[in-house]
Amino acid sequence: MAEQFSVKDFIRERETARQELQFKGFKAPFVIEEVTNDESEKLQNQATTVKVSRGQKTRDFNQLKYTETLLVASVVQPDLNSTELQKAYSAPGDPYGTLKRMLTVGELTELSQAVMALYGLDQSQDDEVEDVKNS
Repeated sequence: MAEQFSVKDFIRERETARQELQFKGFKAPFVIEEVTNDESEKLQNQATTVKVSRGQKTRDFNQLKYTETLLVASVVQPDLNSTELQKAYSAPGDPYGTLKRMLTVGELTELSQAVMALYGLDQSQDDEVEDVKNS
């Protein structure tokens, strides 16, 4: 018979994963923090369009838009929604555009990879296959 567990065994206080990244030329580090599942779901809904054709609903998920909004939502420092920061980088009303103008291609890639690692999404499918083979 399987071991019995109490509901209390599954109640925990979750710590939010957080990481600092220092990029050359900035006095303060960029700080990234994971979003909640509820926040992620809202971002997914923002990146999804629903089309109705002949009475049929189809959902079209824009992965790029989701990734960009997840990246922006994960950056807690600097405040990418700051109008002052957006104005300084000539990207008013565009938090992701501000981020793209702030960082080099390599830095933006590093930041994106750090965000994906924060969520545990950094392991490629090939790595997962190797892990299964080796276990």
